[in-house]
Amino acid sequence: MAENHALTEIEKRTGFLVYRTARGMKKMLDFELNKYSVSSSQYTVLNTLMEDDGLSLSEIGKRVFIDKPAVTGIADRMEKDGLVERRRTSQDRRVIQLFMTKKGRALAEKTEGIATQIDQKLVNVLTPAEVSQFRHMLNRIWKSASGL
Repeated sequence: MAENHALTEIEKRTGFLVYRTARGMKKMLDFELNKYSVSSSQYTVLNTLMEDDGLSLSEIGKRVFIDKPAVTGIADRMEKDGLVERRRTSQDRRVIQLFMTKKGRALAEKTEGIATQIDQKLVNVLTPAEVSQFRHMLNRIWKSASGL
């Protein structure tokens, strides 16, 4: 955006600013992850499974804010690429858990710091106190938007 560009009413809205920023961050993440032939959605699922392997598709969706049909599609692609495998639970055969394969774990380990590096690069224009305050304010806005 040009320096002398007057912001439109839409561009001044908090939701628009957050959305635009998130899209820019996703674009940066996708650019870096493309080097490993993995999407940001797959990266997010892999990182979630690194923290807690064997989650159900529903639980993954809840944790990363993706609806179940989208998680299913992501899991399909990841399974096809040999990154994860599906297993039914013995307690409830309707529930499918997702587990990382050796290939998936190796990819997650290779790529795990990418989002952190991008995050650090982006907040580098702020002081540590501003970063803390900014994150705190975003969490407050998210809670408000979530009705919590």
